[in-house]
Amino acid sequence: MTKGLIHSKQLSRPVPGHVSAAIARDLLRLVDEFGDDRHALMRQAGLAHLAPMLLDVGRTGRPLAHEDFIRLYAHCTWVLDAHAARQEGRDPLTKSGLDMLCHCIITCRTLRDAIDRADRFCQLLAPRLSRLVIDEEDGVARLSMPTIRRVRNACAYLSDLTGLSTYHRLFSWLIGEDIVLFGAAMRYPPLLDERTVSHLMPCPVRHGAPENSLRFAAAYLDRPVIRSPFELDHLLIFFPFDMEAPLSKEAPLSERIAHLFSAMLASSETPAPAAQLARQFGISVATLKRRLLAEGTSLARIKGEARLGLACQLLSDPRLTITEVGRRARFSDTGAFRRAFHQWTGLSPSAWRDAHMAATTEAGG
Repeated sequence: MTKGLIHSKQLSRPVPGHVSAAIARDLLRLVDEFGDDRHALMRQAGLAHLAPMLLDVGRTGRPLAHEDFIRLYAHCTWVLDAHAARQEGRDPLTKSGLDMLCHCIITCRTLRDAIDRADRFCQLLAPRLSRLVIDEEDGVARLSMPTIRRVRNACAYLSDLTGLSTYHRLFSWLIGEDIVLFGAAMRYPPLLDERTVSHLMPCPVRHGAPENSLRFAAAYLDRPVIRSPFELDHLLIFFPFDMEAPLSKEAPLSERIAHLFSAMLASSETPAPAAQLARQFGISVATLKRRLLAEGTSLARIKGEARLGLACQLLSDPRLTITEVGRRARFSDTGAFRRAFHQWTGLSPSAWRDAHMAATTEAGG
């Protein structure tokens, strides 16, 4: 294998929905190399029917269905990551640990906030997870994942490469945009087949670097997180092994802003003004207002609907006073909250609460 950069565009890929058998064989080679039973692994993955094709080096393997590769990749990665952990004398990361990291960052305001919180979570799980460090220079951000490994063999390489790939796809998903990578770097010599590296990290990869890292436009850091916990639950079913899961989100701008406003209010923050929103979404204020108008709404209306939604949620809790609900919904005083709520619903906050509690009691039998 040629040392240095691996350019993914130079390598052919199978049609969407399929993965080259060569990539599967490369992963299974590592499983065998580090002393695990490949046949047993494939049975555990529910892929015993593919063993003759993948384990017989004399046969030409047909591409794997994407669903089959997800299961194979997951089983191989957890087995090899556990081996990499054992050789360091520490406990391995678990799927539940990775899921918890994702749940911890889903409520962040921006990608920058999400990376900072993820880093703090990684410190809590150290040494099972490496820290995340952001550096910015001339409009380019470098996200480093400093390795703490003493042994840097192929199973450690796969674990760290999967880690970089996981963060890239998770952060892209959070902001609803495919983060375009300028490049990735690995603190290893190239220890996997080029096709495997290209599949897991579809950008130029530099080996022998000072640290594991990703490089991308720094403007992404201030993009707002637009995903919801409900969407996260769906993502985590196959994350991080579904390499074809959609990352971008073709949602109306008004929906993205509504989600952002709701999250900000829930965290006792004042909804962002137009200028800040425009910067975060990479458009001008005029364009932002024009797009919202085309979607039949405005910032004032979105903010009002977000405040109403939060107020109704809070009013459902009988332990909270009307004054406290108004304060959390970011009203200057209780009178202003009462007037706005009556304008929205035709009821006073107290009357709405009484009606809601009565309906809840009736529904409960």
